[in-house]
Amino acid sequence: MPSVNTAKKGYRDLPICDSHVHITYAMSLAKTAAMLSGYMDYFGLSRIALLGLPHSVRASLTDPSNNLKCLYLKSVLNGEHGDRPVHAFGGLYHFFDGRDTADGFLRQAMDLWAMGFDGVKILLGKPPLRKRLGVPLDDPVFDPFYSFCEEVRFPVTMHLGDPEAYWLPGDGGNYDGTFPSLSALRRETEGILEKHPALDLVLCHFYFIADDLEAADRFLAAHPTVSFDLTPGSEMYAGFTKRPDEWRDFFRRYRRRILFGTDTDNWAAPDTDEGYEHNFSYPFNLVRNALESPVPFRFEDVDWGLLAPLSADEETLRAIYSENFIRRMGEPRPIDRALASLAADMLLTLCEHDVLFAGDPVRRETERGNLRVIADCFRA
Repeated sequence: MPSVNTAKKGYRDLPICDSHVHITYAMSLAKTAAMLSGYMDYFGLSRIALLGLPHSVRASLTDPSNNLKCLYLKSVLNGEHGDRPVHAFGGLYHFFDGRDTADGFLRQAMDLWAMGFDGVKILLGKPPLRKRLGVPLDDPVFDPFYSFCEEVRFPVTMHLGDPEAYWLPGDGGNYDGTFPSLSALRRETEGILEKHPALDLVLCHFYFIADDLEAADRFLAAHPTVSFDLTPGSEMYAGFTKRPDEWRDFFRRYRRRILFGTDTDNWAAPDTDEGYEHNFSYPFNLVRNALESPVPFRFEDVDWGLLAPLSADEETLRAIYSENFIRRMGEPRPIDRALASLAADMLLTLCEHDVLFAGDPVRRETERGNLRVIADCFRA
């Protein structure tokens, strides 16, 4: 039976997996779990991947406990809905000083693997964080980390870049001349792949390359273990609409290298269909309209004018919507509850001593309660 959204919008009734979901906002884990379950129900999702973000461009959203939240939600939701697997990626944590070492990054990867995470999320390709880091993404300090992920086939999902308009001067731009350019960030990506050619790497937001079909083609042809995800930035869909026939052929040729994703977050915990429609539909429906709408459409969040759909064939849709995700992820890895409990107890101790979330008493209380829930869950 089609989901509410599928029936309402007239989409094809196909299995669909969301490879790109976050939980960055302060909310009780009970409400977040209910939100994610309702999200999967309303949009007909058969699987999702939760991507941990210990860091954000906004300091107020920095959350050292975010990885454990993802692991907890994976455990709880897989227990309640075993027919709809949930996967968890742990994000790398950084001190942005001399404590960031090659051994430290390697140990983080090994710990995430040992605890039962399904992959690693890297946000350091976001220009403000890359500037703060102060070293290239292909710096030798990361080599042991990438080598470990390559060796054990630990999937890596990386944010690399931002829309080109962000580098423009004036009101439309966010970055001054002190930020690495998009071309520099892409050179660093090439540097990673030259040293680690077997790395299972997904580049978010279509690598911010939807304005250059030929460059996208060259890049994927040169790096057979790399894929793109379709999480909006809406600007990339404006890029597709300029050459829809050629992009349709690109999607057909690389259908095994493109994953559906939305960048959904725990923006709210609605309890009605109208709530899910209002809070979560615009990125989800942008991606689906771009792939399969029978007529030109508009994006409701930014006015790009009429956008031409790619009108992908069913084989391409099946690959992008679910087959690539399932082939990449397999089944969720088992959680080592003892290791997860130890990590939760350590963070809870820091939180109890007001070391974590010290600047926001309301958030501190919410997150303290969440850490208690996580610790109790994995201790049981």
